[in-house]
Amino acid sequence: MSLFSRKTLLRLGTVLTMALLAVPVQSAPFPIESVLDDLVASLCEGRSYDELASLDNAAILSTLTAEQREILSTAYWGFDVDIPVTVSVMRDIQQKIVPFWLTESGFEKTGGIVKNEVYTYEVWQKKMPAGHIGLGINGFDRHRPHYFVGVGSQQAKGNLTISNVTPVLHKQQKIHPFALGSSMYLDWSELVVTEMPESLEGHRLLTTIRGRAREAHLLNAFRKTAYPSSETPDMTVLTWSDNPQSTQTIQWRTSSSCKSPYQIYYRKKDDHSAPAWDAAEAAGVTLTDRNIINNTNVLWYTSTLTDLSAGTCYEYIIAPTKETPDTVTGEFRTAPADNTPFTFLWMSDTHKKTASIPLLQKVLELHPETAFLTISGDLVDTGQHRDDWDQLFSNYRDFLKNKPLVPSVGNHDAIDGLGSDLYRSLMLLPDNGPAGFERGQSYSLRYSNLLLVSLDVTADIAEQSTWLENILRTTDAQWKVAVFHFPPYAQENEYPDIEAEWCTLFDRYHVDLALSGHVHDYIRSWPLHNGIRMKTAPEGTIYCISVAVPSHARLGIKPDSAEVMDLSGIPTCPAFIVDGNQLTMHAYAADGSIRDSFTINK
Repeated sequence: MSLFSRKTLLRLGTVLTMALLAVPVQSAPFPIESVLDDLVASLCEGRSYDELASLDNAAILSTLTAEQREILSTAYWGFDVDIPVTVSVMRDIQQKIVPFWLTESGFEKTGGIVKNEVYTYEVWQKKMPAGHIGLGINGFDRHRPHYFVGVGSQQAKGNLTISNVTPVLHKQQKIHPFALGSSMYLDWSELVVTEMPESLEGHRLLTTIRGRAREAHLLNAFRKTAYPSSETPDMTVLTWSDNPQSTQTIQWRTSSSCKSPYQIYYRKKDDHSAPAWDAAEAAGVTLTDRNIINNTNVLWYTSTLTDLSAGTCYEYIIAPTKETPDTVTGEFRTAPADNTPFTFLWMSDTHKKTASIPLLQKVLELHPETAFLTISGDLVDTGQHRDDWDQLFSNYRDFLKNKPLVPSVGNHDAIDGLGSDLYRSLMLLPDNGPAGFERGQSYSLRYSNLLLVSLDVTADIAEQSTWLENILRTTDAQWKVAVFHFPPYAQENEYPDIEAEWCTLFDRYHVDLALSGHVHDYIRSWPLHNGIRMKTAPEGTIYCISVAVPSHARLGIKPDSAEVMDLSGIPTCPAFIVDGNQLTMHAYAADGSIRDSFTINK
């Protein structure tokens, strides 16, 4: 691979969340990205890490060219109107730095106030003619919540049409009446207008995404990864993207300057009758995080081995193409063709924390037969930060090169509505989810006599129900396990949509286990059907909540739905032993002690 400048590689590796809007959109490239790429390159020139960390708003503004300033002021959020309008920008009063373009563009602060249950916004307005409306960035800070927009006709009876909304990052852009009860954030639709000026009545409200504040984040934004890449492959991660009986997907990285293309060499372990290695090609992409100053770009490789034998142990090597393999990188075992007993591990809310390392090591020591690890969301703190994933994959490097990871998306993995693009770029997962969903958002996986369904709680819950019902209705798997991040039954039942959509299906088709996290407690429910306690496990679904990192011990009242509740803050890693008609769970602490156990017999 040829060598590129920092600026060129920034542009090659930029990943945008692309999605359809509910109104027509323009297909032109989003110009903010290239401006920020160039701006970061300029800021980094001749500055140390400490100097970058201490940059203030004035220093960033002084670096901008006139063209860059114009783009950041007008090309961040745009739409067309067919009549003269009054545009209102609702800006959170807690944001310390007013976005520079507001006053420069002629917006004036009114005395109006808009509120929801959590935030209070001041109203800035400007009268604008028919045509294109261009608005600027939320600021160089990472202030959340993001501003939102109101648009109203300058004439009392004007019939306003809004079209061509950009960028397409605004997934499912909603435009609805500016009124009490209207939501302003796509990623938190329950947050609605509770107070507004009468002058905004009859206007339209354009929703946004809270996470957009991260797009132009430069103040206190520069980071260093503790694990920069090199020309030697590392960060090996096993996943499944197809049938676990006959395939194995392997991911790894090298530095972007690496000139040698790599591939996988593999063979059956200890099969001396055929000592030659088979080879499988890999696809490589450049992944960029412009704010990681010591490793902005990496090459990320993915290879899927096919036509493997079921229930067989293979060893593999990551090596340059056409070179003779020498040192084995790792090994894996394909899923059995029959109902051979197996064990899988479950963790939740790992958040890239090193505190979970001894926990996983201990449980693997107790269960070396483990087939795979599932994590029910919040694998990292910030899903768009590649150095978070560097830390996670380094934490579990000895495990992940030999055992597959079967994850589900948590709110931190797709933080603030920005989506799980990086999550899905790093881990190739099955492409069998709901129509309209990206590969790996939600998917199902069959391992022996167990069906595992991974669901995406950061996406529309109802849109996954038809697909989920079809999967549960048609499977002949003896055991059914659902893995997703938000728990429907915890100390407080905060997810009625999950109860109504998914738990109803769990009842109808008898899902044995639902594994969740998010609340950083350990809770195991009684077998539940329609939220009511059943006498035996085959009559209901057992809902489990776990956390893999230490949390604060606290007091709480055990809900009627819970058989076990542990608020000690001790992290746990449950192991599930599946043996024909019997499933046994042991929830372990890092010292190997068992915090909870149960057995289901069918």
